[in-house]
Amino acid sequence: MSATPTPTANRQGRATSTAVEEQFLEEMRRRWRRVRGLIRRTAGYENDAFGLRANAEEREAFDFPTNPGTAAAFIRWLRGALRDEVLEPLSLDAVREGRHWTAAYIRAAVVRGVNQSTGLLFQQGASVENIPDEEIPTRPIFARTLQDLYTRAYEDLRDITETDADGIRETLTRGLGEGWNPRKMADALTAEVRDLQHTRAETLARTETIEAHSSATLRNYERVGVDVVGHGEWQHTPGFSCPFCRRLSGAELTIDEMRSGAVEWRGQVYRLKPPAHPNGTCVILPAVGADPPTSPLVERVPGTVLSGA
Repeated sequence: MSATPTPTANRQGRATSTAVEEQFLEEMRRRWRRVRGLIRRTAGYENDAFGLRANAEEREAFDFPTNPGTAAAFIRWLRGALRDEVLEPLSLDAVREGRHWTAAYIRAAVVRGVNQSTGLLFQQGASVENIPDEEIPTRPIFARTLQDLYTRAYEDLRDITETDADGIRETLTRGLGEGWNPRKMADALTAEVRDLQHTRAETLARTETIEAHSSATLRNYERVGVDVVGHGEWQHTPGFSCPFCRRLSGAELTIDEMRSGAVEWRGQVYRLKPPAHPNGTCVILPAVGADPPTSPLVERVPGTVLSGA
C-alpha cells in the first residue's frame, strides 16, 4: 500500500510539486526494488532458473552457445513481473476515474498547482476564489484535466513495462554464452533493470508530476480570465537550472502558445510548457491584465519555433 501524498502547498518559489515528486519517486523505486528482488531470487543461487550453478566452471572454459529461447522466455517473465509489481493493470475507465496507484500523486500535484497559481494571482491583485484542497479534483475544469493526466501517466508507465528490453536481452545472452555463475548473472540483470528504472521510470514520475502541476496552473489562470503567462526559471534553486529555461525566463506567451509551443535550441527540442524538458522544475507565472503579445512567437523565444507559432 503506497503512502497518500501530502497535498499542502506554499505559493512561492519554484514549482511546489517537489514533495509530491519525491513521494511518487519513493513509491516507484519501491516497486522496482521488488522486481529486482524477484530477479535475484530467480536468476541467482536461490532458484538458479538458468541452470548455471552446475555448469559454471565448464562454461568459463568454453564458448558456450547462446540460447535465444531462454532469453525470450526470461523477457516474457520479466514483462509479467513488471506488469504485476510496477504497473498493476486496470481498465481505461478505471484509470480515468483515478483508481490507479499513480493517480494519488497526479491529484496531489494538481492541488499544489492550483494552490500555487492562486497565490501568484493574489500577489498580482487578481480576484480569485481560493478553492479548498478537497474540492479541487471535483471541480469540472480540473476533473477533466485530471482524467487526461491519469491516462497519460498510466499509458507512459505501461509503455515502460512493455519495453523490448534490448539491453537486458543482450546481457542475458552474453552471460549464457560466457558461462556466468548465478550471482554474476543476477547482478548483471538487476543492474540493467535498475538502469531502466533510473532512465525511464523515475523520469516519468518527475515529468508527470510537473505536467500535472503546470496543467492545473494553466486551467486555474483560464478560470479567472488570465491569458498571458510567463515561464519562471527559479535560478536560485541549487541543481535545478537549465540554460534553455534561463533564456526563456520572462518571455510573455499566451496560454495557447505555452500549451502547444515547441522549439529547437542547440540541437534539442524543448516544450514551452513546463516541464520544458524531462525532469524540468519551472513554474508558470501569470501576467494579470496584460494584453496578448503582438510580436511573432519566434521573436519572443530562443531557438527555432517548431509549433505554436
